[in-house]
Amino acid sequence: MSQSANAVEPKQKNANHLRAGALGGFISSAALQPLDLLKTRLQQSQHLPLPQIIQNVVRKEGGITSLWKGTFPSILRSTTGSSCYFYVLNSLRRYNPQSNSSSLKNSQNFWIGGFSRAIVGFVFMPVTVIKVRYESNYYSYTTIGSSIKSIWKKEGIAGFFHGFGVTALRDAPHAGIYVYFYELSKETIHNLLGHFQDTPSGAVPQNPYNNSVNVLSGMISGTIATAITNPFDMLKTRVQLQPDIYKNFFYCARRVYMNEGFYGFLDGLALRVLRKSVSSTITWSVYEWAMHRNDT
Repeated sequence: MSQSANAVEPKQKNANHLRAGALGGFISSAALQPLDLLKTRLQQSQHLPLPQIIQNVVRKEGGITSLWKGTFPSILRSTTGSSCYFYVLNSLRRYNPQSNSSSLKNSQNFWIGGFSRAIVGFVFMPVTVIKVRYESNYYSYTTIGSSIKSIWKKEGIAGFFHGFGVTALRDAPHAGIYVYFYELSKETIHNLLGHFQDTPSGAVPQNPYNNSVNVLSGMISGTIATAITNPFDMLKTRVQLQPDIYKNFFYCARRVYMNEGFYGFLDGLALRVLRKSVSSTITWSVYEWAMHRNDT
């Protein structure tokens, strides 16, 4: 192969990661936005039952389509965010000393997944803040533009980064735990099935592409990662929605514990586990499918 062809191949691979990640993020965010909106409402500390919240949204905010409020910023964040996340994740894997092996060590999967998410999370933090506030009924934002103008006028540039610390404490461990258990689950299931791709003598066996295995691994890892990090998600929502009350992560955690006890940290747990496990499964399965098509 010529040097020019060798130079083009990494660029093409990077473009494939970007496209595959964007496709996975778009499908998951568009399909699951109602769960995201309801999770945000549950975490506003109003302590209303889920059926009552659904009824209020549908009856008072414009019908069933109101459940998709905030879809545009959600798609913007998830599509571009997922695209950049998979790009950074695979860039770090490629430059890792063990990138030529069949899989990274479990500890490396954890740290690379978490670090990649923290980087992308910081870049897309303004979109996250706008999305959460647009989903909430604390603010009377009628358009995305009005939300941007309001935040800028009242809070300045810092307003777009409210809750970054607690968001990083949620997203980085979630991504690290997810990648850790995702790769571990795939390897374990393939071991149980005894299915490996043929490899040259002495080479490490490669796990073949299997969408059913990817989906099952995604559900397992998504459920575990989401359950562990839910308290940080609840605190993130409070800090971003009411920064005048919940000034920072530690103050918010103390206030929630004093006023609501340990169970306050579990607000929205069931809905978030459902949403995030399904969302992560869709995103990763679509990503793996798109990358497999590009490689064949």
